[in-house]
Amino acid sequence: MPKHLKATYLADQEYLLEETRGTKLYYFPGPLLWTLIWGVLALLSAHVAYNNIPDWGTWTQWVSLNQWTHSTSASMFVTLTYTILFIIGLLWLVVRYMRWISTVYAVSSRRVIVQKGIFGRDFDEIPVTQVRGVDVHQSFVQRILGYGTIHVSSEGGTRLGNEDWRGIPKPFRFQKHIEDATQNLSNPSYPPATAPAAPPAPPR
Repeated sequence: MPKHLKATYLADQEYLLEETRGTKLYYFPGPLLWTLIWGVLALLSAHVAYNNIPDWGTWTQWVSLNQWTHSTSASMFVTLTYTILFIIGLLWLVVRYMRWISTVYAVSSRRVIVQKGIFGRDFDEIPVTQVRGVDVHQSFVQRILGYGTIHVSSEGGTRLGNEDWRGIPKPFRFQKHIEDATQNLSNPSYPPATAPAAPPAPPR
């Protein structure tokens, strides 16, 4: 049974081969690092403008630029700038989280599917008989972290077939499932598709 994809979207005699969300390693490191850096700078610099916040000594003087300006109003402006950048990082995290949780990539025995939305759902699909190629791109860092970008080329140049699906974990496994489904349906001598057998129950 699907964990993320809406189960009722699958037709009779259609079974799921793979489903995934983008990896967290693609969506979250950038905004997390941004938020952490500006949050720390805002905290270190805040004492010059707000005395009830702990003083970090030399760090406070340097980060708030008070070492050079010797102006409380200038240090307040610097702290406000850091705080705004910190808030931008929080909003960036929220946007990335919504994108991560709302998008599911799946391949079934008949279709390649992208499901989008949280409360409402939008489904885009490519019948596997129209798939003409599946390309995978991985940078050196992405290869180490185990994710990449998938591009599915389709007959007719549909919108879904022109998109890059970024941050897909184990992209070569996803690519293999698409190619296997395409081969199975396009090969008339291939036996009718059946759902993979469930793993045996563990002994009691």
